[in-house]
Amino acid sequence: MRADEANIESRPGRRAPIHPAMTVRQVAADYPACGAVFRRHGEPERSSAKFGHLEPLDHFARRHGISLDMLLTELSQAAGVEISRADPSAGRAHRPFVAAALVVTLSLGAGWGTLLLFEIGRQGSLASIPAAQVVAHGEAQLWGFVVPFVVGVAVSFLPRTTACPHPHRALLDLLLGALLAGVLGEFAWSLATRRWPWLGPASGFAQVVAALGFLAVTAQQLAGKVRAPWARFVLAAAAWMIVWAVVDLALRGRAGPVGPGAYSESGRRLVVELALFGFALNAVYGFGQRLLPGMLGGGAPRSGAIEAAFGLHNTGVLALAVSHVQWPSLCATLGASAIAAGAVAWAIGLRGFRSQRRSTPRPEAGLAFLVRYIQLAFFWLLAGLALLVAGQLIGAVQGIDPPRAYLGATRHALTVGFLTTLILGVGQRLLPILSHDLLAWPRLVVPIFVLIAAGNALRVAAELATLAWPIAFRILPASAILELTALVLFAANIFRTLWPRSDPLLRTGRATPATRVAVLLAEHPWLEDYLVAWGLRYIGRVRSVPAELTLGSLAAGEGFDPEATVARINVLLSGNAGRGQRPGTPGLPGPPAEG
Repeated sequence: MRADEANIESRPGRRAPIHPAMTVRQVAADYPACGAVFRRHGEPERSSAKFGHLEPLDHFARRHGISLDMLLTELSQAAGVEISRADPSAGRAHRPFVAAALVVTLSLGAGWGTLLLFEIGRQGSLASIPAAQVVAHGEAQLWGFVVPFVVGVAVSFLPRTTACPHPHRALLDLLLGALLAGVLGEFAWSLATRRWPWLGPASGFAQVVAALGFLAVTAQQLAGKVRAPWARFVLAAAAWMIVWAVVDLALRGRAGPVGPGAYSESGRRLVVELALFGFALNAVYGFGQRLLPGMLGGGAPRSGAIEAAFGLHNTGVLALAVSHVQWPSLCATLGASAIAAGAVAWAIGLRGFRSQRRSTPRPEAGLAFLVRYIQLAFFWLLAGLALLVAGQLIGAVQGIDPPRAYLGATRHALTVGFLTTLILGVGQRLLPILSHDLLAWPRLVVPIFVLIAAGNALRVAAELATLAWPIAFRILPASAILELTALVLFAANIFRTLWPRSDPLLRTGRATPATRVAVLLAEHPWLEDYLVAWGLRYIGRVRSVPAELTLGSLAAGEGFDPEATVARINVLLSGNAGRGQRPGTPGLPGPPAEG
C-alpha cells in the first residue's frame, strides 16, 4: 500500500539515527542487534509476523514501564547510531508558510482585490482605482500568497526527495519573517506613503533577504542535482526571485515618498513578468516534474521536451526583461513567443493532460477529480500566453500598448486561471502527503473547482467584454466573490488538514473505518496479533504503517468487509482485552474462517 503518488522519494544514505516515532519492528529490522534489547524488555517472538510490533518506541517504553531515555540509549549503543529527538518523517516546516499565504490572500490579496473590484464595478472604469492600491493588491498576492506557498512546499518537499538534511529552523524563521515584513511593509507604504515613506525601501530590502534565503535553501538541497532538469528549474526560480526582489527594491527606492503610484507602466509590468514568468513558472515547471506525474498518471516526463522547455522559457524571460530597456517591441514579442513555446514543450514533456489516472476508492490515494484542476490550470496557461503573444504582436504592428482591460484579462488568466487554480488543486493533494494525513473535507474539492473556474472565466470574459461594452464592468464584482469564496473554502480545508482534530479513537475508545491504523496499533499494540490472525497479512509484513492509512482502506485492500472488520475490533476494545492476550483467549473472538 502506497502512502502517496507524488514521486516523493526515500533514498538510503548514511545510517539514520533512531528516533522515538520509529516502530519496534522498524528498529529491529534496520538494526538487528536491537532485537536483544527489545526481548530483554518483554517483546515476544512470533511465528505469525515479523519480530516486533508496529508500536512507536515512546509507546513501547511507556507500556513496559521503562524510561524512554534509557530505551533509546540502549538501542543506540546496540545499533551504533545516534539518537534523534525529532521525527524526520514529520516534516512540518511547510505549515507556517502555507498558513501565512492563506491569511495574506484572504485579507490583503484577494480580499482587498474584491473591494477594489466592487469600486470598479460601481464606477464602471478601471481608472477609478488609484494605481497605488492596485500595486498593493498585486504585491500581496505575489509576495504574500504565491511565494510563501512555493517556499513552504520547497522546505518540506526538497529534503524528502533529495535525502538532504532539513533546512535549519533559524533560516526558515528568517525567511518567513522577511517575507511577512516585506508584504506588510509594502502594503502599508502603498496606502500611506507620506506617513511611512521609509517603509517602501525597507520592505523591499526585506524581500531581497527573503529571496537570498530561498536561494540558500534550494542551493543546499539541490547541490548534487544540477544535472536534473527539474532541479535546474527550481534553481532558476530562486535566481529570478532575487532579480525580481532587486528590481522591486529599486522601484520603491526611486518612488520615495510618492509611493507606487509613481511607477511607470513599464516598471509595473516588469515586476509582474519577473514574478510570474521568472519565479512562479520556473518553480511550477520544476516541482511539477516531481509532483504532477503521479496525479496525471502519464508516466515519466520526456526529458528532451523538458530540456527544450527550460531553454525556451528562460530565454523568453530574459528577452522580456531586456525589452524594458532596449528594443521593446522586438524583445517583448520574441520573449512572449519563447515563453509560450516553452509552455507547449513542457506540457508535451510532462504527458497525461488528456488522460486521467484510474480512480481508487482509497482516501489516502487522493481524489481523482483533483486532476481536473491541473488540466484547467494548463488550459489557462496556454490561453493566457496566447493572449500575451497576440497583444504583443498587435502592439508591435500598431505601435501602441494593448488596452488596460486586455492586459488585465491576460494577467488574470495567468495569475488566477493558471497559478491559483494549480495551487488549489496541487495543494489539496500535496499538503496532506507532506503532513502524512488525509484531506480533511474531500467533499469540498468539487465546489472549490467550480467556484474558481467560474470566477476566473467570468473575470477574463468580462474584462475583454469591456473593450466593446462598458456595462460589463458591472460583472466584475461577481467574479471576485466566486473566486474569494473558493479561496475561503480552500483555506478552511487546508487549515483543518494541517491542524486536524485528534483521531476519534482517542476520544471515544471506539474504532471506525476512518480510524488510522497507526494510531490504533500505537494505542493497542496487542490488536496486531488479532489482525494478523484474521488474515490481514499486510500488518504482519511491513516495518511501519503509513500515518494516513485507515482501517477501512486496510480491510478493503486485503479483501475484507470494512464495517465487519471494524465491528470485530470494537468487540475486542469493548472487552478491554489485556496486554499479552492472543487469539483464542476465552471470551475473545478467534481467527475468522475466511482468514
